[in-house]
Amino acid sequence: MPDTLERVLGFARTSRIAIRTGPRKALAWSRVSTDMQEERGVSLRAQQTEIRTYADRNGFEIVGEYSETTSAFRDGVARPEFDRMIEHAKVDPDISAILVHDYSRLMRNTFRAMQLVRNLRDEDSVEVISITDPAIDRETASGVYIEAITFARSEAYSREVAFHTRKGCRANIRVRDEETGWCYKNGGSPLFGYALQHLERGLIHGRTVLKAIWVPNEGIVAGRAVRDWARTVLVDLVAQGKSLDSVRDFLNDNEVPAPRKRYWCTSTLFSMLEPHSLLKYAGYEVWNVHARHGRQNPPADWEIVPNAHEALISEEELEAVLQARERNRSSAFDGGFHRSATSDFLLSGGLFKCGRCGSNLMGLRKTGGHRYYICGSQPHRRGLGCGRAVYVPADFIEKAVIDAVTDLLSKLINPEGVVKRLNERLAMLWEQEHPSRHDIEHRQRGIRSRIERISEAVADGSIDREWARAELEKLYAEEVALAPLAAEAVAPPRMDLGQAGRILDEIEEGFRSGDNSVRKQLVRNLVESMTMAPESLEVDIVLRAPGPLVHCVVAGAGFEPATFGL
Repeated sequence: MPDTLERVLGFARTSRIAIRTGPRKALAWSRVSTDMQEERGVSLRAQQTEIRTYADRNGFEIVGEYSETTSAFRDGVARPEFDRMIEHAKVDPDISAILVHDYSRLMRNTFRAMQLVRNLRDEDSVEVISITDPAIDRETASGVYIEAITFARSEAYSREVAFHTRKGCRANIRVRDEETGWCYKNGGSPLFGYALQHLERGLIHGRTVLKAIWVPNEGIVAGRAVRDWARTVLVDLVAQGKSLDSVRDFLNDNEVPAPRKRYWCTSTLFSMLEPHSLLKYAGYEVWNVHARHGRQNPPADWEIVPNAHEALISEEELEAVLQARERNRSSAFDGGFHRSATSDFLLSGGLFKCGRCGSNLMGLRKTGGHRYYICGSQPHRRGLGCGRAVYVPADFIEKAVIDAVTDLLSKLINPEGVVKRLNERLAMLWEQEHPSRHDIEHRQRGIRSRIERISEAVADGSIDREWARAELEKLYAEEVALAPLAAEAVAPPRMDLGQAGRILDEIEEGFRSGDNSVRKQLVRNLVESMTMAPESLEVDIVLRAPGPLVHCVVAGAGFEPATFGL
């Protein structure tokens, strides 16, 4: 029996152990993200030299070298060389190690870096070795601590670099060039209509300092300067109410190349008309607009510098563009809302939004006729949306909305209650727009009281007569101006029970027998907003008082508030 056991164990040992001959095959990885790293001796060439020396001394054969010059900390940045290196390590069974100068060259997100190293080691038998960091025995408790500290140190360093970089960028946009008078730029491509001009401004450590400013692009395309095409888009087309689709077709028909590709698309024009882009066209520099993951910071956090470069449009033209965009946005749904009006998806058209990224939820019809709502970022980005897709059953959520609206109407079905609440609100809004007789009489009494006090002071000789004469003339003129207002002051308009009852009946009839466009309009008037939270799979529905009722009352009053807040 012992002999048999020994033979079995010996067979197991020889069958499991892979006998390697010659040096271990490895890949070499190097990365830099700033010029400062070049100066501090961690350039690509320096890293590669040290990695080759380490490989020669420790029995590694480098069969592939990969490198990049970009930040390893920014999420969403494409890293094609890094991805190719990882793929090479996974598919080539002869690769047993990846050699890096230090773990920060790999990536600085602690969790992702540690997860990548562990996956390569456990799933692909590829060890990531840092030639400058201490050796880590991951099978011991102390090794676990050392590994966590090493990766955390790299991430902390990256965050410190990012802090000082942002601090420098914030200061740089406020520095004006002594010759041109324009502010320096932090980098990035200029807007359509502008060109980047580099300026040599002295030496630092023997290297030329290059600064960049924006200047109008005088290059000729399709027979005109690019700056003139930009003005045509903003002032002659968008400010005149043209849709983005028509502007896109105009540019493509005139063979005006887009900033990055040959043809224009609507999304490119939309980015030109973002508020921060329009401010730049008016001569402002705007920085810190976007946070991580592409999300937009609130305008209060933006850094705005006026007269930072030559403006292509005036502030009056900027206001005209904003007003035209607002008109187009408000009429996109209520003015017929085109395809959304005829769609059988009751909540399409921008009412139902994703709580994760803010995109509209759009209708999706799948095999078998099943209808769903899905975040619009999913299909428009070929599946690369804001996160894991959530399919909301259309029939279920539409029924929930109709039930909520019906419940609202049942609570408002009492005409007396509707009349009381709306008349109170209407009276308050009316006083904000029209001074009441009570306010005018109060101001008149104040003027008369002041006239009496000044007259008494003049009689006592306690104030200067010239000043008193001028002040009394002002008070008499103000009293005369208030007289016609007092005569014209009227009470705010009020609605009656009959009007409220008729409108509530019309709303109910629209839900019962109206076509889909009518029902969509009623939902739009009765639902303030809808937001889906993908993580919790919950939908928040915010209702409001019936819009037709509000607008009917307001029409008689002569002004039109957007929301009554009921």
